[in-house]
Amino acid sequence: MNENLDLTKILKDCPKGTKLYSPLYGDVELVKVHSHDENLPIEVKLSSNTFDCFSNDGRIFTEFNGECILFPSREQRDWSKFSPNKQPKREK
Repeated sequence: MNENLDLTKILKDCPKGTKLYSPLYGDVELVKVHSHDENLPIEVKLSSNTFDCFSNDGRIFTEFNGECILFPSREQRDWSKFSPNKQPKREK
């Protein structure tokens, strides 16, 4: 399902504001994929109007052997089924 996951390849062409989900933060929005940052290249905006970053495989801390906590949505946890062009609009 999500083996050898590289979210930078999946998200690099997604528009700013693409809706994503993290069990840690809830709904988040993609800000940018930073090609110059090897550790935490995926920047997202949280609902509190603050920002955080994820690793290329969706982890929040690269120094720990955790697991992916960044997903296409609350209901969809399989990145192989992600299509940025078919993202539902979320009401604010």
